[in-house]
Amino acid sequence: MAHFLQSLFVLLAGCDRDELARQVQYLKVENQILRSKLPKQLEVTREERARLLKFGKLVGPVIRELISIVHPKTFARWIREAANHVPIPRSKGGRPRTAADIVLLILRIAEQTGCGYTRIKGELIKLGLPDVGRTTIQNILKRDGFDPGPGRGPTTWDDFIARHAKTLWAADFLSVKAWTRYGLVDLYLLAFIHIDSRRVWVSPCTQHPTQDWVCQQARNFLM
Repeated sequence: MAHFLQSLFVLLAGCDRDELARQVQYLKVENQILRSKLPKQLEVTREERARLLKFGKLVGPVIRELISIVHPKTFARWIREAANHVPIPRSKGGRPRTAADIVLLILRIAEQTGCGYTRIKGELIKLGLPDVGRTTIQNILKRDGFDPGPGRGPTTWDDFIARHAKTLWAADFLSVKAWTRYGLVDLYLLAFIHIDSRRVWVSPCTQHPTQDWVCQQARNFLM
């Protein structure tokens, strides 16, 4: 930033009045374009407000034509408060915006499962993610062209399977009898089958399918 400002000052120092006016006009247009891509209202921190005051007061009355980050009347109030030694208030703690990765996850669940906003909310809770409100989920779905409700009308189990076959895996335990040197024993295994391709993954067998064993087979399957 310091290098940028130094280069800018050197550039401005070598300009006459007309050149300076043209460059300022360009910067104003560029700033308007950048501002149009930002939220309607920006929250500035105490430090940012202090920096704006420090450099804005040097500009003088022309600041009314230049400032766009806040309303000129707001900036004038800041100057009065600074002159009267009114402390700058801390930023208000508002509700945090939905994180981009959660938005993508909501859209992915909607696309792959066809779930409505209530079911998506439940899935987010199951995943241990922040409890995003139903209204927020509805707005996200509407913005990207999804029906916020299940919106599928009457459907059968076969319809559901056909719609989600590419993303569904079925899992179940199997047991088989096997002869060992200790005699006939029951061996247990865990099998996964991909509904669309019919691809099968089968775990190693065990005589004692404990919780730890099941969790390890699930991890092996995911790998």
